[in-house]
Amino acid sequence: MSITITQKELAFQNQEKEDRATELSIAYKKIASQNEEKGIRAKELSIANKEIAFQNKEREKRAAELIIANKELAFQNEVKEKRAAELVIANAELAYQNREKEKRAAELSMANIELAYQNEEKENRAAELIIANKELAYQNEEKGKRAAELSIANKELAFQNKEKEKRAAELIIANKELAYQNELNEKRAAELVIVNEELAFQNHEKEKRAAELSIANIELAYQNEEKEHRAAELIIANKELLFQNEEKEKRAIELVIANKGLEQFSYIASHDLQEPLRTVSNYMLVFKEDYIDVLDENARQYLDSVDSAIARMSLLIKSLLDFSRLGHNADLVFVDSKVLVDVVLSDLETMIKTSGAMIEVLEMPKLNVYEVELRQVFQNLITNAIKFRKDNIKPKIEIRSQAEDDGWKFSVSDNGIGINPLYFERVFDIFQRLHTDEKYEGNGIGLSNCKKIIQMHQGKIWVEANPAQGSTFYFTIPNLTT
Repeated sequence: MSITITQKELAFQNQEKEDRATELSIAYKKIASQNEEKGIRAKELSIANKEIAFQNKEREKRAAELIIANKELAFQNEVKEKRAAELVIANAELAYQNREKEKRAAELSMANIELAYQNEEKENRAAELIIANKELAYQNEEKGKRAAELSIANKELAFQNKEKEKRAAELIIANKELAYQNELNEKRAAELVIVNEELAFQNHEKEKRAAELSIANIELAYQNEEKEHRAAELIIANKELLFQNEEKEKRAIELVIANKGLEQFSYIASHDLQEPLRTVSNYMLVFKEDYIDVLDENARQYLDSVDSAIARMSLLIKSLLDFSRLGHNADLVFVDSKVLVDVVLSDLETMIKTSGAMIEVLEMPKLNVYEVELRQVFQNLITNAIKFRKDNIKPKIEIRSQAEDDGWKFSVSDNGIGINPLYFERVFDIFQRLHTDEKYEGNGIGLSNCKKIIQMHQGKIWVEANPAQGSTFYFTIPNLTT
């Protein structure tokens, strides 16, 4: 009688198992249907990725200069690598869960039939996974090894399935213990439900990652559109730059013509002005020789004033001619500027000794310059520093240089009378003088020459000064090539 009851219970349990197997079969069919949908979407993504790869090749040809975009893509790849690393961690967790499942499977010997059926389903899924892995491998090749880690994860999953098959074969040996383990079926079935929920959760996570990949593809398409826009903007900018360069060339030609005309005019004007001055000077000399004895003191002073005016006019004309000739027939020469300054100081030796000037020259560079012209700059600045000194105070002059990113900055400092800030720009204009001839002689062209010479070197010149501390003239010379 007890055997009949046991058989009924066993039949009832078997019926329950068949119902659960039917439910599991329906669930697996749903999962298979979802996997088919995923396969279709994966194929669509593969086609889209092929089109994107083709478009990227075309865009690389059209926008090869957009190297900056590669950095952005590298950043995206780093993000994808992080996500792939997260997948590796998830696979490690899955491996840990599988090990736990294997321990529980050793106790579930009564579930052999169900597990065998499940194993058959798993084999089908493994076959589908192998096909999907081939498709994913093809996609990975097209995507330029962006998800190589996913391929490794798939291989590990295939390996785990083979291990599960081996362990399922070991479960056949445990059939003899089926009667004893029937009482544990309900508990193990509940555990299987939990496992299925975990599997469903993992599938949901995979769907989320697939959605993230889709969003990433959309972002990549948007970035490619932005690159196209930038490439179009660069083309327009290049056209504008080409137009501007053509305009600059035209203006440069016009400036060359204008400079030649100005040079010719300066030479002709200077030459023609010198002739009448020489005539006046000669007649004044003859007048003095013939009539000096009959002239009174006032008349002699008038003649001296005329001679001084003629001399000043002659000097101004010569200075104007020298100014117009600056920069012509000059070649860049590699020069030790310390030696160049020493030559200037040697030329000014008498002036330096007479004034008692103390001049300190710090370390100076070697560079490419117009040697004669740069010597004029130092000579003018040092001469001015000595000339415009304070009464009863010996001039103290310091000459420095400082390296900059694109060349050198020089300075000539003094303790002289200084310059009012209102005249910082005016002092570099030709024939502009701030003092009378009675106090400080000169023709007002020295600093103009300095400005023109520094501009020849593609540099800048400026002054910082105040009446209490003196003046400092700065000028820059970039690294010029011969």
